[in-house]
Amino acid sequence: MTSPTTLDATATDHNVVPSLDTHNLGKSMGGRTLWSNLNLRFQPGELTALTGESGCGKTTLLNILGLLEPPSSGTITYGGQSLTGASPRTARLMHRHTMGFMFQNYALVEQWTVKRNLTLALRSIGIAAGGRSQRIRKALRNVHMEGYGDRLVYTLSGGEQQRIAIARLLIRSPRIILADEPTSSLDVDNRAMVMHHLRAFADDGAIVIYTTHNQEDAHIADRIIKL
Repeated sequence: MTSPTTLDATATDHNVVPSLDTHNLGKSMGGRTLWSNLNLRFQPGELTALTGESGCGKTTLLNILGLLEPPSSGTITYGGQSLTGASPRTARLMHRHTMGFMFQNYALVEQWTVKRNLTLALRSIGIAAGGRSQRIRKALRNVHMEGYGDRLVYTLSGGEQQRIAIARLLIRSPRIILADEPTSSLDVDNRAMVMHHLRAFADDGAIVIYTTHNQEDAHIADRIIKL
């Protein structure tokens, strides 16, 4: 595998659409400017790592790209359509049909079973009840979690919960995947599993962006953006 390209945070490439783009994006918090004038293009089929020191705003940028918080300045477009100041309905539709997230806390309902968590994801995208079980079984098999459907999430290890989070992405197939420190605190095997699937999502044509402090994980990416 070739080494990823490391870019500064003003790099642009204008060859492929639909892409996720930032235009002069800036964010200030508590009187401090995290970054400004970011002009970035995230392309389908590309795995991008966001790196930098703690507190540099990696997670904040991921949240802004995911329409979870607003920028202080600048705009975001997807396929040329502006997402800046998107209405709650537009944000909901993007989250339901286009975007998928991996959070450090896994964002699973711990008191529910694995199957119920995955069923909720399928219901949110309008998959009829008759087609859900097969999708869930296939996704669990792909993350080596067959037979875990009836397990309560809180009984699982952190690595197992992150595998369920990957299964949730597999059954939805979002075109934009945003992952915040997806291998944080995981053992070697689970870290390899997570990075394998992020690579596979990108190879399947998704835009995949993840934050990391781990240099090994960063160098799996096609591109590294250091904030």
